[in-house]
Amino acid sequence: MGMTKMLSGSIRQARETDPTLLRLKLIGQMEARTLTGESVLPVGGKTRALLAILALSDRKPVLRSRLAELLWSRRPEDMARASLRQEIHRLLDALSPVGVELLDVQRHSLTLKPALTSVDAERILTASVRTIDSIPAPEEILLGELSGIDPALDEWLEQQRTRLSHHLLTLYEGCLRELTDPEQVDDVTDRLLKVDPLNEAAWRAKIQNALRRGEHARAMALAEQATRVLGQEEGYTLSPLTHGVLAGVLKGAALDGAVTVSESVGAEDVPVQFSGEENQFSRGPSYQRTDPMLALPLHLARAAAGQARKISLLILTPFVVDGDNDTALKCAISLGDQFELLFVHVETFDIVAKPEGFVADPVNPMASYRSLGADYVITGAVRAGASDHALRLILKVMDVRAGGVIVWGAHYDLPDGDPRSVASGLVGPAAAMQWGLLLAEARRVANRADGELSALGKVARVFKLLLKGSNEVFPNVSQLLDMAAAEDPREGNVALMRVLYCLIRYENDWSDEGTELLAEGVRFARQLVTLKPDASGGALLLATLLMHDRASFPMARSIVRMEAKALEELECGRGLPDYLLCQLLLRLFDEDLKGAAELAGQLRNNPYHSPLYILIRPFFMMVMMLGGERRDVIEMGRLMAGLYPNYPSALVYYLVALVEEDESAEEIRHVRDHLARLVPDLTIAKILSRFPYLGDEKKAELHQAFLTAGLS
Repeated sequence: MGMTKMLSGSIRQARETDPTLLRLKLIGQMEARTLTGESVLPVGGKTRALLAILALSDRKPVLRSRLAELLWSRRPEDMARASLRQEIHRLLDALSPVGVELLDVQRHSLTLKPALTSVDAERILTASVRTIDSIPAPEEILLGELSGIDPALDEWLEQQRTRLSHHLLTLYEGCLRELTDPEQVDDVTDRLLKVDPLNEAAWRAKIQNALRRGEHARAMALAEQATRVLGQEEGYTLSPLTHGVLAGVLKGAALDGAVTVSESVGAEDVPVQFSGEENQFSRGPSYQRTDPMLALPLHLARAAAGQARKISLLILTPFVVDGDNDTALKCAISLGDQFELLFVHVETFDIVAKPEGFVADPVNPMASYRSLGADYVITGAVRAGASDHALRLILKVMDVRAGGVIVWGAHYDLPDGDPRSVASGLVGPAAAMQWGLLLAEARRVANRADGELSALGKVARVFKLLLKGSNEVFPNVSQLLDMAAAEDPREGNVALMRVLYCLIRYENDWSDEGTELLAEGVRFARQLVTLKPDASGGALLLATLLMHDRASFPMARSIVRMEAKALEELECGRGLPDYLLCQLLLRLFDEDLKGAAELAGQLRNNPYHSPLYILIRPFFMMVMMLGGERRDVIEMGRLMAGLYPNYPSALVYYLVALVEEDESAEEIRHVRDHLARLVPDLTIAKILSRFPYLGDEKKAELHQAFLTAGLS
């Protein structure tokens, strides 16, 4: 079904089911009708304007002083306020047939009650890509009859009309980046060109849609129409993208050449002056980026083949400094540059370079950042710390597309105020930020079907599913990873998530299928090392998998020693989380379980709240259980049982700690019975099969603990 048919049906349904007592129509001829259809529209222009202002205030209180300024800008303040009081009474009288109070009249402000009223323009302003079929495309001007009442009101009306047009433009462009159905693409491009006849993205999509259908004559006609429309605008510069599409079609290029000639998704449309009569126009179109979490629409997918789409970050450097402090200023400059470089080689992200002399719009800075192509903005501030000489770094990440909502934040105390000594300290918050952003992206597209997601989007969803801590998610996770690997076999994040999945399932699924994942995880870990040779995490994951095979012990030990040596050679490398993980694994190999447990305690108590550390918290529980830190394991076990009650391995470590600490029999029985419900066929032999790196004495100790707990 086409979008137009869905649109008309949804509008009729909205009218029939609208339960509000007052329905306002502000686009075109203004109307105000009750539930029964009776008109309660005020007679006077000022009274109508008062109602319109309240209706377009996002249901927030509007100050009486503001209302007076808009409606009587040429009158003294006292006279304007007196006139406003009269108009409020007239408006209340006009709305009285409704039978309830629709206005909240306070001493200093007025509010139109949202639960009792509906506004046509408001429905458009709150619409999203997912609800676009429920709103009409406005054919008439917003509140055209109110023009000329007052100069201040005219200016306000123009702002509201611009706001409505801008929202529609953003909405339609968002749809264009996501839609795959040819009829819907045509419908949205028609709407978009009504709002902005010079929108090159709409012209390109419309032409390429015709080419994809094999309608070459129509594509030629559209190209000629686009050239004519864009060429009528004086001083217009056509972007290279559109120039390539138009030139290919007008020269009679074949379908393949026309579609792929210059549609480089995610590349910036740089305005270029072209010579020749056909290109004497100029206008720099806004930056258009497709959503990296979503699969590309059909009219863009072919052109973008082989091009990885990433999450785009803008790091506002240098970091801000609070107070007049030379040391803080030096730190802010140095730390900002260091932090930016930490993300340059992370394939999940693109770093947006801020143009020379760029200044964000003070009224709407997020729109300015979005125009640069940023998905997130990272800001930092250096402030005085706990002591006179200490400094503290505050980091925040804001979602540009959500209007600047903070999605992640952390602080880090700088030792000695020396930026060179804290370089390694930035790795912790940077790594936590990366995983936090991946989780934020997964939540943002949570209502999307699996098939709508890109390979990176599927990876983000897998991460979110694994954080649920339940064996029930494993079939869905496996399917998502297979789909992602088929779509982008060279995506390193797919390999990384496959390794994590294999390792986590191996530790929580004692069936034959779960056991077979060990070899598969080793294969994916080797692929990960190939795809990300500079990342130490891949090598450590490979060693962690290899240590579960007794025959592969020497290889695993060598890998970890090599990674530890490489990190030691880096400045401040001994303070990196990966170095601590190396030392932890080496202690497990040497059966220094006490030392391994101490390092596990340090790693799990990181101050950055990394989602990855939440995911691997059971690993820390296991190491601390083996090292005798049983009180900490019990504390973590109670936390895990409350937050993630279906995580089998965490319950196993929790159970052992309870038995060895001689906790209450009731708590032991409760944990044992719950574990039996999750894994009915679990035996002591299956559990101990996951600890081939332990000596016989430690295995016997665990065996006795499980026997005491009542396992078979």
